[in-house]
Amino acid sequence: MSNVGLRISDPLLKAGLCLWLICNLSACAVSGEIGSMNPGGGEAQAAEPAAAPGAAAEAQAPAAEELVAQPLSQQMLFDVLLAEIAGQRGRLDVSVPHYLQAALESRDPRVAERAIQIASYAKDYPAALRAARHWVSLDESNLDARKIVAALALQTGDIDEVANQLDYIIAHSETLRQGFAVATAILSRHGEGQQALQVMDTLAGRYPESADAQLAVGRLAAVKDQLERAMTATDAALALQPGMQRAQILKAQILIRQERKAEALEVLAQAVEGSPEHAELRFAYGRLLLDAGDLESAKEQFRNVVRLAPDNSDALFSLALLELETREFKAAEKHLLQMLETGEKQQSVYYYLGYTTQQLGKDDEAVKWYGKVTSGENWTKSQLRMSKILVQQGRLEEVRESMQRLRRNDPENAVEIYLIEGQILSDLTLYNEAWQLYDQALAIHPDNEDLLYSRALTAEKNNRIDLAEQDMRRILEIDPDNVRALNALGYTLADRTDRYEEAFEYIQRAYARKPDDPAIIDSMGWVNYRLGNLEEARNFLQQAWEMTRDGEIGAHLGEVMWMQGDRDDARRIWKESQESAPDNPVLQKVLDRFMP
Repeated sequence: MSNVGLRISDPLLKAGLCLWLICNLSACAVSGEIGSMNPGGGEAQAAEPAAAPGAAAEAQAPAAEELVAQPLSQQMLFDVLLAEIAGQRGRLDVSVPHYLQAALESRDPRVAERAIQIASYAKDYPAALRAARHWVSLDESNLDARKIVAALALQTGDIDEVANQLDYIIAHSETLRQGFAVATAILSRHGEGQQALQVMDTLAGRYPESADAQLAVGRLAAVKDQLERAMTATDAALALQPGMQRAQILKAQILIRQERKAEALEVLAQAVEGSPEHAELRFAYGRLLLDAGDLESAKEQFRNVVRLAPDNSDALFSLALLELETREFKAAEKHLLQMLETGEKQQSVYYYLGYTTQQLGKDDEAVKWYGKVTSGENWTKSQLRMSKILVQQGRLEEVRESMQRLRRNDPENAVEIYLIEGQILSDLTLYNEAWQLYDQALAIHPDNEDLLYSRALTAEKNNRIDLAEQDMRRILEIDPDNVRALNALGYTLADRTDRYEEAFEYIQRAYARKPDDPAIIDSMGWVNYRLGNLEEARNFLQQAWEMTRDGEIGAHLGEVMWMQGDRDDARRIWKESQESAPDNPVLQKVLDRFMP
Protein backbone atom coordinates (compact mmCIF):
# COMPACT_ATOMS: atom_id res chain seq x y z
CA MET A 1 0.00 0.00 0.00
CA SER A 2 2.85 2.43 0.77
CA ASN A 3 3.79 2.75 -2.90
CA VAL A 4 0.36 3.07 -4.47
CA GLY A 5 0.40 6.18 -6.61
CA LEU A 6 4.17 6.00 -7.04
CA ARG A 7 4.34 3.36 -9.73
CA ILE A 8 1.99 4.65 -12.42
CA SER A 9 3.72 3.23 -15.45
CA ASP A 10 0.76 1.73 -17.30
CA PRO A 11 -0.09 4.17 -20.17
CA LEU A 12 -3.82 3.47 -19.95
CA LEU A 13 -3.83 4.01 -16.20
CA LYS A 14 -1.83 7.21 -16.63
CA ALA A 15 -4.19 8.47 -19.30
CA GLY A 16 -7.19 7.61 -17.16
CA LEU A 17 -5.72 9.41 -14.19
CA CYS A 18 -5.01 12.49 -16.26
CA LEU A 19 -8.57 12.44 -17.63
CA TRP A 20 -9.89 12.23 -14.08
CA LEU A 21 -7.68 15.14 -13.09
CA ILE A 22 -8.83 17.26 -16.01
CA CYS A 23 -12.48 16.65 -15.17
CA ASN A 24 -12.20 17.03 -11.43
CA LEU A 25 -9.47 19.59 -10.89
CA SER A 26 -10.79 21.88 -13.59
CA ALA A 27 -14.19 21.78 -11.99
CA CYS A 28 -12.70 22.36 -8.57
CA ALA A 29 -10.73 25.29 -9.89
CA VAL A 30 -14.07 26.90 -10.70
CA SER A 31 -16.06 25.71 -7.71
CA GLY A 32 -13.25 25.97 -5.11
CA GLU A 33 -14.21 22.63 -3.59
CA ILE A 34 -10.90 20.81 -3.79
CA GLY A 35 -9.23 20.20 -0.41
CA SER A 36 -5.66 20.77 0.67
CA MET A 37 -3.13 18.38 -0.81
CA ASN A 38 -0.15 19.18 1.37
CA PRO A 39 2.45 16.44 1.94
CA GLY A 40 2.12 14.48 5.12
CA GLY A 41 -1.57 15.28 5.35
CA GLY A 42 -0.98 18.68 6.95
CA GLU A 43 0.32 22.17 6.32
CA ALA A 44 3.36 22.34 8.56
CA GLN A 45 5.81 20.54 6.34
CA ALA A 46 5.32 22.68 3.31
CA ALA A 47 4.77 25.85 5.27
CA GLU A 48 8.30 25.94 6.66
CA PRO A 49 10.90 25.49 3.94
CA ALA A 50 14.35 24.89 5.28
CA ALA A 51 16.13 27.50 3.26
CA ALA A 52 14.43 30.47 1.87
CA PRO A 53 13.78 33.57 3.96
CA GLY A 54 11.35 36.29 3.05
CA ALA A 55 7.64 36.65 3.21
CA ALA A 56 6.88 34.57 0.20
CA ALA A 57 8.98 31.59 1.18
CA GLU A 58 7.85 31.50 4.77
CA ALA A 59 4.14 31.90 4.04
CA GLN A 60 1.78 29.00 4.30
CA ALA A 61 1.88 26.72 1.29
CA PRO A 62 -0.86 27.47 -1.25
CA ALA A 63 -3.73 25.07 -1.43
CA ALA A 64 -3.93 22.77 -4.42
CA GLU A 65 -6.90 24.59 -6.00
CA GLU A 66 -4.73 27.71 -6.30
CA LEU A 67 -2.14 25.78 -8.26
CA VAL A 68 -4.53 24.61 -10.98
CA ALA A 69 -6.47 27.83 -11.48
CA GLN A 70 -5.05 28.18 -15.02
CA PRO A 71 -5.37 25.76 -17.95
CA LEU A 72 -2.86 22.98 -17.37
CA SER A 73 -1.60 20.26 -19.59
CA GLN A 74 -2.31 16.66 -18.80
CA GLN A 75 1.35 16.15 -17.93
CA MET A 76 1.39 19.09 -15.51
CA LEU A 77 -1.79 17.89 -13.81
CA PHE A 78 -0.29 14.44 -13.52
CA ASP A 79 2.96 15.80 -12.07
CA VAL A 80 1.12 17.93 -9.49
CA LEU A 81 -1.08 15.11 -8.26
CA LEU A 82 1.72 12.57 -8.20
CA ALA A 83 3.93 15.03 -6.30
CA GLU A 84 1.23 15.59 -3.69
CA ILE A 85 0.50 11.88 -3.25
CA ALA A 86 4.19 11.11 -2.95
CA GLY A 87 4.59 13.86 -0.39
CA GLN A 88 1.71 12.48 1.63
CA ARG A 89 3.52 9.15 1.73
CA GLY A 90 6.78 10.73 2.79
CA ARG A 91 8.42 10.11 -0.58
CA LEU A 92 9.97 13.51 -1.09
CA ASP A 93 12.49 11.99 -3.48
CA VAL A 94 9.54 11.40 -5.82
CA SER A 95 7.56 14.53 -4.93
CA VAL A 96 10.36 17.05 -5.55
CA PRO A 97 11.21 16.18 -9.19
CA HIS A 98 7.55 16.02 -10.18
CA TYR A 99 6.76 19.37 -8.60
CA LEU A 100 9.88 20.82 -10.20
CA GLN A 101 8.82 19.50 -13.59
CA ALA A 102 5.35 21.00 -13.19
CA ALA A 103 6.84 24.33 -12.14
CA LEU A 104 9.20 24.53 -15.09
CA GLU A 105 6.37 23.78 -17.54
CA SER A 106 3.88 26.13 -15.90
CA ARG A 107 3.55 29.89 -16.33
CA ASP A 108 1.92 30.16 -12.89
CA PRO A 109 4.33 31.52 -10.21
CA ARG A 110 2.31 29.72 -7.53
CA VAL A 111 3.36 26.37 -8.91
CA ALA A 112 6.98 27.48 -8.74
CA GLU A 113 6.52 28.68 -5.19
CA ARG A 114 5.02 25.33 -4.20
CA ALA A 115 7.95 23.51 -5.79
CA ILE A 116 10.39 25.69 -3.84
CA GLN A 117 8.62 24.89 -0.59
CA ILE A 118 8.65 21.15 -1.15
CA ALA A 119 12.25 21.07 -2.36
CA SER A 120 13.46 23.27 0.49
CA TYR A 121 11.72 21.04 3.01
CA ALA A 122 13.49 18.07 1.43
CA LYS A 123 16.77 20.08 1.55
CA ASP A 124 17.12 19.65 -2.19
CA TYR A 125 18.46 23.17 -2.64
CA PRO A 126 19.55 22.84 -6.29
CA ALA A 127 15.98 21.84 -7.24
CA ALA A 128 14.55 24.66 -5.12
CA LEU A 129 16.93 27.10 -6.81
CA ARG A 130 15.83 25.99 -10.30
CA ALA A 131 12.20 26.57 -9.34
CA ALA A 132 13.04 29.94 -7.80
CA ARG A 133 14.90 31.07 -10.90
CA HIS A 134 11.89 30.07 -12.96
CA TRP A 135 9.66 32.12 -10.67
CA VAL A 136 11.87 35.16 -11.25
CA SER A 137 11.73 34.57 -15.01
CA LEU A 138 7.93 34.70 -14.80
CA ASP A 139 7.85 37.78 -12.57
CA GLU A 140 11.12 39.69 -12.79
CA SER A 141 10.04 42.53 -10.51
CA ASN A 142 9.00 40.22 -7.65
CA LEU A 143 11.44 41.01 -4.84
CA ASP A 144 10.24 38.11 -2.70
CA ALA A 145 11.16 35.69 -5.46
CA ARG A 146 14.58 37.28 -5.76
CA LYS A 147 15.14 37.05 -1.99
CA ILE A 148 14.52 33.32 -2.23
CA VAL A 149 16.87 32.94 -5.17
CA ALA A 150 19.59 34.78 -3.20
CA ALA A 151 19.14 32.62 -0.12
CA LEU A 152 19.13 29.39 -2.11
CA ALA A 153 22.11 30.48 -4.16
CA LEU A 154 24.01 30.94 -0.89
CA GLN A 155 23.07 27.39 0.08
CA THR A 156 24.43 26.08 -3.19
CA GLY A 157 27.52 28.29 -3.29
CA ASP A 158 26.59 30.39 -6.33
CA ILE A 159 28.03 33.67 -5.05
CA ASP A 160 27.68 35.56 -8.33
CA GLU A 161 23.97 34.77 -8.34
CA VAL A 162 23.67 35.98 -4.75
CA ALA A 163 25.36 39.27 -5.55
CA ASN A 164 23.25 39.83 -8.67
CA GLN A 165 19.95 39.19 -6.89
CA LEU A 166 20.80 41.33 -3.86
CA ASP A 167 22.03 44.10 -6.14
CA TYR A 168 18.65 44.11 -7.89
CA ILE A 169 16.79 44.05 -4.54
CA ILE A 170 18.79 47.00 -3.19
CA ALA A 171 18.33 49.00 -6.39
CA HIS A 172 14.56 48.40 -6.52
CA SER A 173 13.67 48.71 -2.81
CA GLU A 174 11.85 51.82 -1.64
CA THR A 175 15.01 53.01 0.16
CA LEU A 176 18.66 51.99 0.30
CA ARG A 177 18.19 51.40 4.02
CA GLN A 178 15.43 48.89 3.33
CA GLY A 179 17.36 47.15 0.56
CA PHE A 180 20.54 46.78 2.58
CA ALA A 181 18.51 45.53 5.56
CA VAL A 182 17.20 42.70 3.36
CA ALA A 183 20.70 41.91 2.13
CA THR A 184 22.05 41.86 5.69
CA ALA A 185 19.30 39.52 6.85
CA ILE A 186 19.88 37.02 4.03
CA LEU A 187 23.67 37.05 4.31
CA SER A 188 23.49 36.80 8.11
CA ARG A 189 21.22 33.75 8.05
CA HIS A 190 22.66 31.78 5.19
CA GLY A 191 26.15 32.93 4.33
CA GLU A 192 29.53 31.68 5.53
CA GLY A 193 31.39 34.53 7.22
CA GLN A 194 34.10 35.59 4.79
CA GLN A 195 32.03 34.74 1.76
CA ALA A 196 29.06 36.76 3.02
CA LEU A 197 31.27 39.77 3.77
CA GLN A 198 32.79 39.64 0.29
CA VAL A 199 29.32 39.86 -1.22
CA MET A 200 28.36 42.73 1.09
CA ASP A 201 31.59 44.60 0.31
CA THR A 202 30.79 44.29 -3.39
CA LEU A 203 27.26 45.59 -2.88
CA ALA A 204 28.33 48.45 -0.62
CA GLY A 205 31.11 49.42 -3.05
CA ARG A 206 28.44 50.41 -5.55
CA TYR A 207 27.16 53.05 -3.11
CA PRO A 208 30.36 54.70 -1.82
CA GLU A 209 28.52 57.72 -0.42
CA SER A 210 25.84 55.77 1.42
CA ALA A 211 26.02 55.53 5.21
CA ASP A 212 23.37 52.78 5.01
CA ALA A 213 25.71 50.70 2.86
CA GLN A 214 28.60 51.02 5.33
CA LEU A 215 26.30 50.30 8.27
CA ALA A 216 25.16 47.10 6.53
CA VAL A 217 28.81 46.02 6.25
CA GLY A 218 29.29 46.81 9.94
CA ARG A 219 26.23 44.86 11.04
CA LEU A 220 27.11 41.82 8.97
CA ALA A 221 30.71 41.86 10.21
CA ALA A 222 29.45 42.04 13.81
CA VAL A 223 27.15 39.06 13.20
CA LYS A 224 30.11 37.13 11.77
CA ASP A 225 32.26 38.04 14.83
CA GLN A 226 34.68 40.19 12.83
CA LEU A 227 34.61 43.05 15.31
CA GLU A 228 37.49 45.11 13.99
CA ARG A 229 35.99 45.04 10.51
CA ALA A 230 32.61 45.92 12.03
CA MET A 231 34.08 48.92 13.86
CA THR A 232 35.83 50.20 10.72
CA ALA A 233 32.63 50.07 8.69
CA THR A 234 30.55 51.62 11.48
CA ASP A 235 33.01 54.51 11.82
CA ALA A 236 32.81 54.94 8.04
CA ALA A 237 29.00 55.18 8.28
CA LEU A 238 29.33 57.84 11.00
CA ALA A 239 31.86 59.75 8.92
CA LEU A 240 29.36 59.85 6.05
CA GLN A 241 26.41 60.68 8.32
CA PRO A 242 27.47 62.13 11.71
CA GLY A 243 24.89 61.49 14.40
CA MET A 244 23.44 58.43 12.63
CA GLN A 245 21.65 56.84 15.59
CA ARG A 246 21.65 53.27 14.28
CA ALA A 247 25.39 53.47 13.75
CA GLN A 248 25.94 54.93 17.21
CA ILE A 249 24.03 52.05 18.79
CA LEU A 250 25.97 49.49 16.74
CA LYS A 251 29.27 51.09 17.72
CA ALA A 252 28.37 50.85 21.40
CA GLN A 253 27.36 47.21 20.96
CA ILE A 254 30.69 46.42 19.29
CA LEU A 255 32.61 48.20 22.08
CA ILE A 256 30.75 46.15 24.68
CA ARG A 257 31.69 42.94 22.89
CA GLN A 258 35.29 44.18 22.91
CA GLU A 259 34.95 44.66 26.70
CA ARG A 260 35.27 48.44 26.35
CA LYS A 261 32.18 49.36 28.38
CA ALA A 262 33.39 52.79 29.46
CA GLU A 263 33.86 53.82 25.84
CA ALA A 264 30.45 52.39 24.95
CA LEU A 265 28.86 54.45 27.71
CA GLU A 266 30.57 57.58 26.41
CA VAL A 267 29.41 56.90 22.85
CA LEU A 268 25.79 56.53 23.92
CA ALA A 269 25.92 59.44 26.36
CA GLN A 270 27.05 61.72 23.53
CA ALA A 271 24.48 60.20 21.20
CA VAL A 272 21.64 60.86 23.63
CA GLU A 273 22.87 64.41 24.18
CA GLY A 274 22.80 64.97 20.43
CA SER A 275 19.41 63.28 19.89
CA PRO A 276 17.51 63.58 23.17
CA GLU A 277 14.17 62.63 21.61
CA HIS A 278 15.39 59.36 20.10
CA ALA A 279 13.77 56.54 22.10
CA GLU A 280 15.91 53.69 20.75
CA LEU A 281 19.12 55.51 21.69
CA ARG A 282 17.90 56.15 25.20
CA PHE A 283 16.84 52.53 25.63
CA ALA A 284 20.24 51.25 24.54
CA TYR A 285 21.90 53.74 26.90
CA GLY A 286 19.62 52.68 29.75
CA ARG A 287 20.45 49.02 29.29
CA LEU A 288 24.15 49.76 29.34
CA LEU A 289 23.81 51.90 32.48
CA LEU A 290 21.89 49.07 34.11
CA ASP A 291 24.64 46.63 33.21
CA ALA A 292 27.14 49.05 34.77
CA GLY A 293 25.13 49.10 38.03
CA ASP A 294 23.95 52.72 37.77
CA LEU A 295 20.32 52.02 38.61
CA GLU A 296 19.16 55.60 39.05
CA SER A 297 20.58 56.77 35.71
CA ALA A 298 19.15 53.69 34.00
CA LYS A 299 15.72 54.46 35.45
CA GLU A 300 15.94 58.01 34.13
CA GLN A 301 16.64 56.76 30.62
CA PHE A 302 13.81 54.20 30.72
CA ARG A 303 11.40 56.87 31.97
CA ASN A 304 12.35 59.02 29.00
CA VAL A 305 11.84 56.08 26.64
CA VAL A 306 8.35 55.53 28.05
CA ARG A 307 7.63 59.24 27.64
CA LEU A 308 8.77 59.16 24.02
CA ALA A 309 7.32 55.74 23.16
CA PRO A 310 4.56 54.82 25.67
CA ASP A 311 3.95 51.44 24.03
CA ASN A 312 7.60 50.31 24.27
CA SER A 313 7.04 47.16 26.31
CA ASP A 314 10.75 46.48 26.89
CA ALA A 315 11.26 49.92 28.41
CA LEU A 316 8.11 49.66 30.50
CA PHE A 317 9.08 46.29 31.89
CA SER A 318 12.68 47.30 32.56
CA LEU A 319 11.50 50.45 34.34
CA ALA A 320 9.00 48.52 36.48
CA LEU A 321 11.64 45.97 37.57
CA LEU A 322 14.07 48.76 38.45
CA GLU A 323 11.38 50.48 40.51
CA LEU A 324 10.77 47.22 42.34
CA GLU A 325 14.52 46.98 42.98
CA THR A 326 14.49 50.47 44.52
CA ARG A 327 11.21 49.80 46.37
CA GLU A 328 9.14 52.33 44.42
CA PHE A 329 6.12 50.07 44.51
CA LYS A 330 3.46 52.59 43.48
CA ALA A 331 5.38 53.56 40.38
CA ALA A 332 6.12 49.92 39.59
CA GLU A 333 2.41 49.05 39.86
CA LYS A 334 1.52 51.86 37.45
CA HIS A 335 4.01 50.72 34.82
CA LEU A 336 3.14 47.04 35.20
CA LEU A 337 -0.52 47.87 34.61
CA GLN A 338 0.57 49.73 31.48
CA MET A 339 2.48 46.60 30.47
CA LEU A 340 -0.73 44.59 30.63
CA GLU A 341 -2.16 46.77 27.87
CA THR A 342 0.71 45.85 25.53
CA GLY A 343 -0.06 42.13 25.74
CA GLU A 344 3.64 41.33 26.18
CA LYS A 345 5.24 39.17 28.92
CA GLN A 346 1.82 38.62 30.49
CA GLN A 347 2.78 35.77 32.83
CA SER A 348 5.75 37.72 34.21
CA VAL A 349 3.65 40.86 34.58
CA TYR A 350 1.02 38.97 36.60
CA TYR A 351 3.71 37.69 38.96
CA TYR A 352 5.30 41.08 39.49
CA LEU A 353 1.91 42.72 39.96
CA GLY A 354 1.25 40.13 42.66
CA TYR A 355 4.60 40.91 44.29
CA THR A 356 4.04 44.68 44.02
CA THR A 357 0.54 44.68 45.48
CA GLN A 358 1.72 42.34 48.23
CA GLN A 359 4.43 44.84 49.16
CA LEU A 360 1.80 47.57 49.16
CA GLY A 361 -0.25 45.59 51.69
CA LYS A 362 -3.01 44.74 49.22
CA ASP A 363 -3.01 41.03 49.89
CA ASP A 364 -6.33 40.23 48.22
CA GLU A 365 -5.17 41.88 45.00
CA ALA A 366 -1.86 40.04 45.27
CA VAL A 367 -3.70 36.70 45.52
CA LYS A 368 -5.68 37.63 42.41
CA TRP A 369 -2.56 38.42 40.39
CA TYR A 370 -0.61 35.39 41.60
CA GLY A 371 -3.58 33.21 40.68
CA LYS A 372 -3.36 34.42 37.07
CA VAL A 373 0.14 32.95 36.70
CA THR A 374 -0.48 29.61 35.03
CA SER A 375 2.89 28.83 33.42
CA GLY A 376 6.47 29.92 33.08
CA GLU A 377 9.40 30.36 35.43
CA ASN A 378 7.38 32.33 37.97
CA TRP A 379 4.62 29.77 38.47
CA THR A 380 6.22 28.10 41.49
CA LYS A 381 7.02 31.41 43.19
CA SER A 382 3.48 32.61 42.52
CA GLN A 383 1.93 29.54 44.10
CA LEU A 384 4.23 29.80 47.11
CA ARG A 385 3.63 33.50 47.68
CA MET A 386 -0.11 33.20 47.17
CA SER A 387 -0.28 30.27 49.56
CA LYS A 388 1.69 32.11 52.23
CA ILE A 389 -0.74 35.02 52.08
CA LEU A 390 -3.67 32.65 52.49
CA VAL A 391 -1.92 30.90 55.39
CA GLN A 392 -1.40 34.26 57.09
CA GLN A 393 -5.13 34.79 56.72
CA GLY A 394 -5.72 31.55 58.61
CA ARG A 395 -6.60 29.53 55.53
CA LEU A 396 -4.03 26.72 55.78
CA GLU A 397 -6.53 23.93 55.22
CA GLU A 398 -7.90 25.74 52.18
CA VAL A 399 -4.36 26.00 50.81
CA ARG A 400 -3.67 22.31 51.35
CA GLU A 401 -6.95 21.33 49.69
CA SER A 402 -6.03 23.57 46.77
CA MET A 403 -2.63 21.86 46.49
CA GLN A 404 -4.33 18.46 46.40
CA ARG A 405 -6.63 19.62 43.59
CA LEU A 406 -3.68 21.00 41.66
CA ARG A 407 -1.87 17.67 41.92
CA ARG A 408 -4.91 15.79 40.68
CA ASN A 409 -5.54 18.18 37.79
CA ASP A 410 -1.91 18.70 36.84
CA PRO A 411 -0.05 15.43 37.48
CA GLU A 412 2.95 16.56 35.38
CA ASN A 413 3.68 19.25 37.99
CA ALA A 414 2.77 17.13 40.99
CA VAL A 415 6.33 17.03 42.38
CA GLU A 416 6.61 20.81 42.19
CA ILE A 417 3.30 21.19 44.01
CA TYR A 418 4.42 18.76 46.74
CA LEU A 419 7.56 20.87 47.19
CA ILE A 420 5.56 24.08 47.49
CA GLU A 421 3.21 22.60 50.10
CA GLY A 422 6.14 21.10 52.00
CA GLN A 423 7.93 24.46 52.04
CA ILE A 424 4.83 26.14 53.45
CA LEU A 425 4.55 23.56 56.22
CA SER A 426 8.26 23.86 57.05
CA ASP A 427 8.02 27.65 57.19
CA LEU A 428 5.23 27.20 59.74
CA THR A 429 7.56 24.81 61.68
CA LEU A 430 5.06 22.01 61.04
CA TYR A 431 7.92 19.58 60.47
CA ASN A 432 6.00 16.38 61.18
CA GLU A 433 3.31 17.35 58.67
CA ALA A 434 5.96 18.28 56.12
CA TRP A 435 7.74 14.95 56.68
CA GLN A 436 4.50 13.02 56.18
CA LEU A 437 3.80 14.94 52.98
CA TYR A 438 7.26 14.16 51.58
CA ASP A 439 6.77 10.52 52.57
CA GLN A 440 3.56 10.50 50.57
CA ALA A 441 5.27 12.09 47.59
CA LEU A 442 8.26 9.76 47.69
CA ALA A 443 5.99 6.73 47.76
CA ILE A 444 4.95 7.84 44.26
CA HIS A 445 8.31 9.30 43.14
CA PRO A 446 10.84 7.27 45.17
CA ASP A 447 14.04 8.54 43.54
CA ASN A 448 13.17 12.17 43.05
CA GLU A 449 16.22 14.09 44.27
CA ASP A 450 14.33 17.30 45.06
CA LEU A 451 11.87 15.46 47.27
CA LEU A 452 14.66 13.52 48.99
CA TYR A 453 16.58 16.74 49.61
CA SER A 454 13.54 18.55 51.01
CA ARG A 455 12.69 15.63 53.29
CA ALA A 456 16.30 15.58 54.52
CA LEU A 457 16.17 19.28 55.41
CA THR A 458 12.88 18.74 57.22
CA ALA A 459 14.35 15.86 59.18
CA GLU A 460 17.36 17.95 60.18
CA LYS A 461 15.11 20.76 61.41
CA ASN A 462 13.17 18.16 63.40
CA ASN A 463 16.45 16.90 64.94
CA ARG A 464 16.28 13.57 63.07
CA ILE A 465 19.88 13.66 61.84
CA ASP A 466 19.85 9.93 61.08
CA LEU A 467 16.95 10.33 58.67
CA ALA A 468 18.48 13.44 57.09
CA GLU A 469 21.74 11.59 56.51
CA GLN A 470 19.87 8.63 55.05
CA ASP A 471 18.13 10.77 52.41
CA MET A 472 21.31 12.68 51.52
CA ARG A 473 23.20 9.44 51.03
CA ARG A 474 20.39 8.15 48.82
CA ILE A 475 20.75 11.22 46.62
CA LEU A 476 24.49 10.57 46.33
CA GLU A 477 23.81 6.96 45.36
CA ILE A 478 21.71 8.28 42.48
CA ASP A 479 24.07 11.15 41.62
CA PRO A 480 27.51 10.97 43.29
CA ASP A 481 28.37 14.48 42.12
CA ASN A 482 25.23 16.18 43.41
CA VAL A 483 26.76 19.37 44.82
CA ARG A 484 23.72 20.33 46.83
CA ALA A 485 23.63 16.98 48.64
CA LEU A 486 27.42 16.91 49.18
CA ASN A 487 27.32 20.32 50.80
CA ALA A 488 24.20 19.68 52.87
CA LEU A 489 25.46 16.33 54.18
CA GLY A 490 28.88 17.76 54.97
CA TYR A 491 27.46 20.80 56.73
CA THR A 492 24.98 18.71 58.73
CA LEU A 493 27.74 16.38 59.91
CA ALA A 494 29.97 19.34 60.82
CA ASP A 495 27.22 21.24 62.61
CA ARG A 496 25.22 18.48 64.28
CA THR A 497 27.80 15.71 64.93
CA ASP A 498 31.48 15.35 65.83
CA ARG A 499 32.34 13.60 62.54
CA TYR A 500 34.36 16.59 61.32
CA GLU A 501 36.86 14.79 59.11
CA GLU A 502 34.08 13.00 57.23
CA ALA A 503 32.18 16.28 56.93
CA PHE A 504 35.26 17.97 55.50
CA GLU A 505 35.55 15.36 52.74
CA TYR A 506 31.97 15.94 51.55
CA ILE A 507 32.25 19.73 51.66
CA GLN A 508 35.60 19.66 49.89
CA ARG A 509 34.04 17.62 47.06
CA ALA A 510 31.27 20.20 46.76
CA TYR A 511 33.77 23.07 46.86
CA ALA A 512 35.87 21.51 44.08
CA ARG A 513 32.81 21.59 41.82
CA LYS A 514 31.41 25.01 42.81
CA PRO A 515 34.16 27.12 44.39
CA ASP A 516 32.20 30.37 43.89
CA ASP A 517 29.06 29.33 45.74
CA PRO A 518 28.74 31.37 48.98
CA ALA A 519 26.80 28.60 50.74
CA ILE A 520 29.58 26.11 50.06
CA ILE A 521 32.26 28.63 51.02
CA ASP A 522 30.36 29.13 54.30
CA SER A 523 30.40 25.36 54.85
CA MET A 524 34.17 25.29 54.22
CA GLY A 525 34.59 27.98 56.82
CA TRP A 526 32.36 26.24 59.34
CA VAL A 527 33.98 22.82 59.02
CA ASN A 528 37.45 24.40 59.37
CA TYR A 529 36.19 26.12 62.52
CA ARG A 530 35.02 22.78 63.86
CA LEU A 531 38.42 21.29 63.06
CA GLY A 532 40.13 24.11 64.98
CA ASN A 533 41.56 25.90 61.92
CA LEU A 534 40.39 29.35 63.02
CA GLU A 535 42.38 31.51 60.62
CA GLU A 536 41.41 29.44 57.60
CA ALA A 537 37.82 29.38 58.82
CA ARG A 538 37.79 33.17 59.09
CA ASN A 539 39.17 33.60 55.57
CA PHE A 540 36.46 31.41 54.05
CA LEU A 541 33.68 33.01 56.09
CA GLN A 542 34.87 36.53 55.31
CA GLN A 543 34.79 35.68 51.61
CA ALA A 544 31.24 34.29 51.87
CA TRP A 545 30.11 37.32 53.90
CA GLU A 546 31.40 39.73 51.26
CA MET A 547 29.53 37.81 48.56
CA THR A 548 26.19 37.82 50.37
CA ARG A 549 25.25 39.40 53.68
CA ASP A 550 23.43 36.29 54.82
CA GLY A 551 22.40 36.12 58.48
CA GLU A 552 23.69 32.57 59.00
CA ILE A 553 27.06 33.40 57.42
CA GLY A 554 27.27 36.48 59.64
CA ALA A 555 26.53 34.34 62.68
CA HIS A 556 29.36 31.95 61.77
CA LEU A 557 31.87 34.70 60.98
CA GLY A 558 31.09 36.53 64.21
CA GLU A 559 31.55 33.35 66.26
CA VAL A 560 34.99 32.70 64.73
CA MET A 561 36.02 36.32 65.38
CA TRP A 562 34.81 36.04 68.97
CA MET A 563 36.82 32.85 69.50
CA GLN A 564 39.89 34.63 68.09
CA GLY A 565 39.43 37.41 70.63
CA ASP A 566 38.21 40.01 68.11
CA ARG A 567 35.03 40.71 70.01
CA ASP A 568 34.42 44.21 68.68
CA ASP A 569 34.55 42.86 65.11
CA ALA A 570 32.26 40.01 66.13
CA ARG A 571 29.69 42.42 67.59
CA ARG A 572 29.86 44.58 64.45
CA ILE A 573 29.22 41.60 62.16
CA TRP A 574 26.35 40.35 64.34
CA LYS A 575 24.78 43.80 64.35
CA GLU A 576 24.96 44.00 60.55
CA SER A 577 23.49 40.50 60.35
CA GLN A 578 20.59 41.49 62.59
CA GLU A 579 19.82 44.45 60.37
CA SER A 580 19.64 42.31 57.25
CA ALA A 581 18.14 39.14 58.80
CA PRO A 582 16.51 39.92 62.16
CA ASP A 583 14.62 36.61 62.32
CA ASN A 584 17.42 34.24 61.35
CA PRO A 585 17.28 31.34 63.86
CA VAL A 586 21.00 30.46 63.60
CA LEU A 587 21.95 34.05 64.30
CA GLN A 588 19.58 34.22 67.25
CA LYS A 589 21.09 31.07 68.79
CA VAL A 590 24.59 32.51 68.49
CA LEU A 591 23.54 35.78 70.10
CA ASP A 592 21.83 33.89 72.91
CA ARG A 593 25.09 32.01 73.56
CA PHE A 594 27.57 34.86 73.38
CA MET A 595 25.52 37.96 74.13
CA PRO A 596 22.68 36.84 76.43
